[in-house]
Amino acid sequence: MNITFQPLSELPIHQASELWNQCFEGYISNMSMSADRFLARIAHECLALEHSLACYVDGQPAGIVMNSLREDDGILGAWNRGTAIKPEFRGQGVGKALMLRNLELYEQLGVRRALLEAITTNDKAVQLYTTIGYEVSDRLVILAADKPFRHVDDTFDPYSIIKGRGMEAMTIPWFVNGDIWQNGLPSLKDADLAIVQDEDGAAGFALFKQSFDSSGLLSSITLFRCEVRPGHSTATAVAVRRAALQAVWPAKFEGKRTAFNIRRSDADLLELLGELGFTETMEQVFMVKEMS
Repeated sequence: MNITFQPLSELPIHQASELWNQCFEGYISNMSMSADRFLARIAHECLALEHSLACYVDGQPAGIVMNSLREDDGILGAWNRGTAIKPEFRGQGVGKALMLRNLELYEQLGVRRALLEAITTNDKAVQLYTTIGYEVSDRLVILAADKPFRHVDDTFDPYSIIKGRGMEAMTIPWFVNGDIWQNGLPSLKDADLAIVQDEDGAAGFALFKQSFDSSGLLSSITLFRCEVRPGHSTATAVAVRRAALQAVWPAKFEGKRTAFNIRRSDADLLELLGELGFTETMEQVFMVKEMS
């Protein structure tokens, strides 16, 4: 079995899109998309086709891995957006060969931290990533609520709310971009920001996105981050976060509410979301490999 690799940038976009769909056939969640949507995702998630790979077995298309690169505080990180093998080539070591070649690519590029997520129940994928040196750093939860917050009002006493654009979060003195790729500011350039203010300035913030239907009506709001200034007592932190969430999802809003990639280790936020009627819909493992 001869396994070879090719930069994804050398393929026409429709072939790359078709390979993606074929490789994710039968996956736990539906990952298929049209060529137009595939192209839009590349742009939105800053995926680097020249640093992503198509995999071939004896000349036949067999696998794909897509990467995004980002530098933060002088450290180059790489995010594996998706790795998959066509059904007829699974269980033959092709996935491991592809991942090892991908790590070689990271080394050539000077990547210091390699990141990825995998659905928790995808045991084979998690085992593969562990075998080649990735470690589970946390678990990421996606939640949803389908009922209005009838018991929540729109008052924020003793706090005030300032709303702005997502990138303005960088003006918060204690803001940290973080290592959850899709929840970092480079991925949230079109997001909205709600800052909870107290007498000392920004006490907390929430980053979220609003979606509108074809009639221009607000149809869904997704929370990505809700954090508080370090040093708060537990009770104060909960109050600040509650105010932030009220700003994200007003009581009168009756559309779809979701919370995306919330850290399992952030038990206080998960508890608060549970009190607001959110239930978990999916969990992923967040895995990290420190490159030498």
